[in-house]
Amino acid sequence: MSDGLSYRKDVEFLENCNPPLVERNADELRRIQALLTAVAPAAERAEKHTEWRSEGSANYTARLTEGRRLVDELAEAYGHAAGALRRYAEALTLAKAYYSNGLVNEQALADLIHTKGTAITRTAQEAEPMRQWEDMRDTTGVLDFFAELTMDVDDIRDEADRLHDAAGGDFNLARTTEQEARGLCVHELEQAYDLVPDFQVFLTERVDVAAAMPDLRREATEASSNPATRLLGSGPKQDYYPAAGQELVSPTLQNIRMQLASLPGATDSYWIPPSGDQEKTEWIRANKDIIKAAAHNSGLPPSMVAGIAWKEIAGQPGPLDDITDTIREQAHSPLSPIGPENLPSRLGGHPDETSFGPIAIQVRRGAEVLGYDPDNLTDQQRAMVEKALQDPGQNIFIATEYLAQLKAESDFADVPPEEMTVEQQQELAARYNGGPYWENDQAQRYGRDFAHHLDQARNAIR
Repeated sequence: MSDGLSYRKDVEFLENCNPPLVERNADELRRIQALLTAVAPAAERAEKHTEWRSEGSANYTARLTEGRRLVDELAEAYGHAAGALRRYAEALTLAKAYYSNGLVNEQALADLIHTKGTAITRTAQEAEPMRQWEDMRDTTGVLDFFAELTMDVDDIRDEADRLHDAAGGDFNLARTTEQEARGLCVHELEQAYDLVPDFQVFLTERVDVAAAMPDLRREATEASSNPATRLLGSGPKQDYYPAAGQELVSPTLQNIRMQLASLPGATDSYWIPPSGDQEKTEWIRANKDIIKAAAHNSGLPPSMVAGIAWKEIAGQPGPLDDITDTIREQAHSPLSPIGPENLPSRLGGHPDETSFGPIAIQVRRGAEVLGYDPDNLTDQQRAMVEKALQDPGQNIFIATEYLAQLKAESDFADVPPEEMTVEQQQELAARYNGGPYWENDQAQRYGRDFAHHLDQARNAIR
């Protein structure tokens, strides 16, 4: 490989990189900086314009000075981190553009070299076009791509070399652009971390100060009306929920259950899913309170959630999901002669791709939303995720939160729910169906059909 060239495998991770989501995180850090900056004038007034005469006045003044300094230093740290992420997002956008150009040149190279022959081994078939051409032009036969001894490639050599180097150059630009930007971003984030004051609390157990002090909770409620307390376009600011680790019931799942406790019970459709517009309308209407609560919790229009429900609730009965999951898990065993992906028809697929619940959600996606590590789920945690997805009320909340995560990755992440257009909701539906491939034909059809029935779904939750 010549200097300045890279292969697709070196940068294919860029397909899953999302610059708008990085920018969204930068916006969140900038929001916190703005919130801290808004506190600064009051902190300064308290320190410099308050007269306190007593034996403890010196301590009082010292604490006020420390408090103001703390606010200033935190604001600086969050601003520095926000800038680092914003610059990385810009570089990531450029890297993805280089990567896309490389894919175009790579495909042109593939089309050209396949005019000369067909790969005859599995290794050759799975190799990148750049490697195919390298083997083909050198006539080494290492990958056994073509019947090289009877093949004349001189008439395509110049154009193939050009496309090979163009693709490799684009991939290399993508690699170096992202790599250098990531290194700089990490360095700047470390600098921001060093700017955060060192907190030392000499307690044997962690204390939730806000929960323990009613006055702090009251102040937090009053402050919730401040636009800086939530990121534009998102739902009400939620408490931070750490990853579940080895916990059976994750903090996120516990919060969902607590919210559902104050809502009417959900209508189940485990055995017989709704069929036809009338039954779909009745199901959504019966669960409208939960749909509205979940939508408000995640910063989405209720019509968006109802529209997705309209599309999904007429799926296969719950027992068929259970059967599919059981068969896939058995096939996933090392003793199975066939892998789960090679099972016939709709049975084919990894166990983590099995969908459960009225609004179909895959196990892996549900685990991510609930704060579990999908790559290290215990058997008990997996069973808990499946049980949550099968419960219609919890299922609605989980599906809605996943929609909110997808919105955060879009170009309209900062659009308030009441201002989302039909076109934006349609795109979000396509993202829900297609994931990273939401622009393909199948996902786009899903989005169009969602929009077609949106009025019916909206009427059902009135």
